[in-house]
Amino acid sequence: MVPGSIRQGRILIMSSDDMTVRARRGRWVTCGLWLLACLCGLLPPVWGQKEQRPSPDTAAWVGQVFRQRGDTRVVDLILPGSHDAGSFAITKESKAAPGTPAVYTRFGSMAAGWARTQEQDLEHQLRGGIRYLDLRIAHVDGQLVLVHGLVSCPLKGALEGVRRFARAHPRELVLLDMQAMPGAASHDGLDRLLFGTLGPHMVNMGSEVKTWTLSRIWKTKRSLVVLSRDGGFAKRRKAYRKRGDLDSVWANAQDQETLKERLDGRLRRRDRGRFQCVYLTLTPTTNTIVTGSLRGVGDLAAFSEPLFRLPGKWIPEWLAAGLHPNVVAVDFYHRTDVVAAVIAANRARSR
Repeated sequence: MVPGSIRQGRILIMSSDDMTVRARRGRWVTCGLWLLACLCGLLPPVWGQKEQRPSPDTAAWVGQVFRQRGDTRVVDLILPGSHDAGSFAITKESKAAPGTPAVYTRFGSMAAGWARTQEQDLEHQLRGGIRYLDLRIAHVDGQLVLVHGLVSCPLKGALEGVRRFARAHPRELVLLDMQAMPGAASHDGLDRLLFGTLGPHMVNMGSEVKTWTLSRIWKTKRSLVVLSRDGGFAKRRKAYRKRGDLDSVWANAQDQETLKERLDGRLRRRDRGRFQCVYLTLTPTTNTIVTGSLRGVGDLAAFSEPLFRLPGKWIPEWLAAGLHPNVVAVDFYHRTDVVAAVIAANRARSR
């Protein structure tokens, strides 16, 4: 072996072990520099995958995917929705909402795990790609609140999050569906809060929704479509739409087979001149809640888990069968593939 540290003139003679170590260090440095360049966008990744279009930002996906297709009717979009979007703040300490089903009062803290269908506030749901919010509103203890069997949170703060999103993303169409509303005595206060918070962002075109295109809406620089279950409330302002503009498809199913059969049937009969929302959700019975808790399926998230990858399967199947889903709403949206499936479906239809 040649000694490792003998200098002969200006020549350094190294052992084979020294050279191996230095070669390894050089390869690591080269690899590190290459990886840094890839991350910075200076070089394309070259580890064997096919080149793909960049994934759209979930907070701005409508504007990105439909940038060159502004003539698309809004009733022809496929949008991801969140079922009972306002239930995210329900806890074991939440009080019962007005008119709550008996199951929510009979089983105390157990009910919270079955009443909560989302885990993010409205603003984060929108930033995560959701474009339909199912809102249930009630008047409790002198204030307007979001509910789902139990009281979730004040409506005011939730709407302020929607406003922040609408300001930042004026090209992202969002449907706000007031599916449950307080009595007429609370309508003045609801109107003041709703319009005072979101008024400048509400779409107020008086024509039928079947004539609305993205480009027409984008020109108004407004993005929120407000649907009211109460026809009298809808007459208060041009920006409020009657909920008759939307066909709401709740299957009331306890198993996947029944759910698919009922959703398929309604999609076949869809009126494409209106919005339509299909709820890809299962509905637990009182027996499900009690026996499920005893068997370790103690909340709605565990009960719903078998559905979490169905949007990515059923949406392509519906399109292949010539059906036209509009809004596909789910529980625990961020655990599902609904946003990715919807974006992929909208892209595929543009080819």
